[in-house]
Amino acid sequence: MFSPKDREKCQRLYEKYYAGYKFQDTLYREMIQKCLPKGGRLLDAGCGRYLKFSKEYAKTAEVYGVDLETQLETHNTGSPYGVVGDLGHLPFPEGHFDVVISRYVIEHLEDPGLVFREFHRVLKPGGKVILATPNKWDYVSVIAALTPYRWHRALVSRIFRVSEDDVYPTLYRANTLGSLDRELKLAGLKRRELRAVNHYPAYLMVSPILFRVGVLYERITSIELLRSLRSVLMCVFEKEAGATGGRKDSINQQRFTPART
Repeated sequence: MFSPKDREKCQRLYEKYYAGYKFQDTLYREMIQKCLPKGGRLLDAGCGRYLKFSKEYAKTAEVYGVDLETQLETHNTGSPYGVVGDLGHLPFPEGHFDVVISRYVIEHLEDPGLVFREFHRVLKPGGKVILATPNKWDYVSVIAALTPYRWHRALVSRIFRVSEDDVYPTLYRANTLGSLDRELKLAGLKRRELRAVNHYPAYLMVSPILFRVGVLYERITSIELLRSLRSVLMCVFEKEAGATGGRKDSINQQRFTPART
């Protein structure tokens, strides 16, 4: 279906058009580094089974990764700690974290408002929530929303060469600039930064023709007037000093789940 030769051509096009560009993961890391105090406590909400971002910050912070995955790649003998848990009912006390990060998770949530309220509860006053999530109005999200899940699952698996089990249903209930801003504010968080950024056409790196079309779309939506159509939303919101709320229970240590390898 996707020939190696076409992929090679797309890679050369990527190098031609995007050499030296910063994309969302680099920008996201920069956001985290600006907000995370040395020796602070970080929650990676929806960390995934491999705790990718959790592991990056484990040497300079006390890191906890939470996910519904039953197999988390950590032994829980030190940071990062893997916790099996629901983001809508986090097993942590109020005011426990300096930073909460969540990357490519919000689009899967049935009730993002509930999750944002939990983020607010577990943050210390002055703590930050840092999110990265697809824009509902990007062409990739529109196609995903219109495609039957079983087809979307198979297609993404083929394009990115990952297991179909790692492709989850998307709902996009807080995935526009307006809805994300509104839901986070309703949860009691104050906006510090909210932006839409473009990404190279990763989903189209299977056809040189389609890749060029994706480059054109990216160039057009780089115009400020069309920023609401850019591919990724990124933000930093803050729990204001003096803000409280939520239950004050202790961490449920029974939720820590050692990695299974």
